[in-house]
Amino acid sequence: MNIHETILHLSLIDGVGPAKIKQICDYKPDAFELTDLYTISVSDITRLFGFPYTVADAIVRGLSDRSLLERELGLIERHQFSWITNLDESYPPLLKEIHVPPAILYYRGAPLYDPVVGQTNMIAVVGARKANQYGQRVINQIVPELISRHWTIVSGGAFGIDTMAHKATVEVGGKTIAVLGSGLLCEYPHSNKRLFNEVVATGGTVMSAFSLQTEPLPGNFPARNRIIAGLSQGCLVVQAAEKSGARITAQYALEQGREVFAIPGQFDDELSAGCHALIQEGATLATSVHDIFAAFGHQQVKETVDEHLDQQLVLPGMSKKSQEKSVEPAHHYDKNSPEWMILQALFRPQTVDDLMTITQLGLFEMNAKLFELQLAGAVSQNFTGQWERKI
Repeated sequence: MNIHETILHLSLIDGVGPAKIKQICDYKPDAFELTDLYTISVSDITRLFGFPYTVADAIVRGLSDRSLLERELGLIERHQFSWITNLDESYPPLLKEIHVPPAILYYRGAPLYDPVVGQTNMIAVVGARKANQYGQRVINQIVPELISRHWTIVSGGAFGIDTMAHKATVEVGGKTIAVLGSGLLCEYPHSNKRLFNEVVATGGTVMSAFSLQTEPLPGNFPARNRIIAGLSQGCLVVQAAEKSGARITAQYALEQGREVFAIPGQFDDELSAGCHALIQEGATLATSVHDIFAAFGHQQVKETVDEHLDQQLVLPGMSKKSQEKSVEPAHHYDKNSPEWMILQALFRPQTVDDLMTITQLGLFEMNAKLFELQLAGAVSQNFTGQWERKI
């Protein structure tokens, strides 16, 4: 018996959750080993750790039942699952920072953290189970760009936005982590079993903080949401009702000091009410992936801009000469004109701020020229409010 198996054994005892396991680890004397719990009395546990008699008695009785641990270890071995405790080096550092982190994490697929590689960028993408085509469009635009910058997508495996986020990541060969509200032997929703297998097959992870045979009970999902937020540097909410699990995840992220982003929607859409409420409460309004990068102080936006400035903003796959021909004859703009610079800057959808950075035009002139170009049919705004070239 070692300390990791002792923690696993404790986690399997009814009424002994991560808070009590943490209390044991925090209060134990220096000379006391966790494995010594198997040899001490109820009164010793009460005296050492400050637990009431009923809790101490449950711990002694539970640890005396070795079959609890042997059964779980047998299932882990039979199904080739992996597990770690919060004492392991491979336990995700960000998750360890939250108040009372899970004592045990079960997973299949890639390890959650590699201490040699260090912390990778992770962002939670959550939203409504009843997400519609608008939510799908947002996911299709934002997730591939996050993956292209080597971000890992964390979500909850549920229907709607969660499923869309996992699928979009798998389709572009990215890494995603599905955090379940049930044990790994009771993966929920059951109809996403194939998706979960694809997540693992493409280098991602399916994980849970619940023992292997835990059913997907309603009370498990707030704890699941807390873990999603805890694993991630930020949380992006794409469609959420005013009272929803996605909004709960965002609240956990705020409490944990993480960045929260919300996608705006139509003012009378109930699936946007939660996002709008989050924005009112201080979440960052996100209209493009650049809003996410900028909030973390990353230089990705600037690097992209500088790179394209160096290339005279040539569209990918096109020579400078061919691009100029595709724009200039269409509206006969002079190469030094603000209109021509704006059109060249739209090598992909851009926000007004991005366009101002690229072209060095002021806000008043930028808005005026965009209006003129829109009237001419040369540009339009997409569903996120970004500007796109139409020629």
